[in-house]
Amino acid sequence: MLSRLLARSADVPSRRIFWAVVSALALVQLVAFWMLCSHQVRRAEVRDATLQVQRIAISDCLQYIPHATLHGCAARVDPSARDDGTSLPGNALLVNYASR
Repeated sequence: MLSRLLARSADVPSRRIFWAVVSALALVQLVAFWMLCSHQVRRAEVRDATLQVQRIAISDCLQYIPHATLHGCAARVDPSARDDGTSLPGNALLVNYASR
């Protein structure tokens, strides 16, 4: 059985096999690149939606809670934000909100 396969493959020119392999590899790489890009776009959309929800939550907190401060509302919205202000998401949130 193996000898038949080898005999058949000897009849096929090596150039044809080479181009078939190269074409299949290029197709696989294009599909993988497309999957990577679509995944990154989905993650960016989720980050954007999360930031928008946080901004709305801080705005509501400042509006409806008496004597609320920006820092206090940011801590309520994002409990992972540190008190010393070194947390990147908290800083980005405060800077983005304060700039508008």
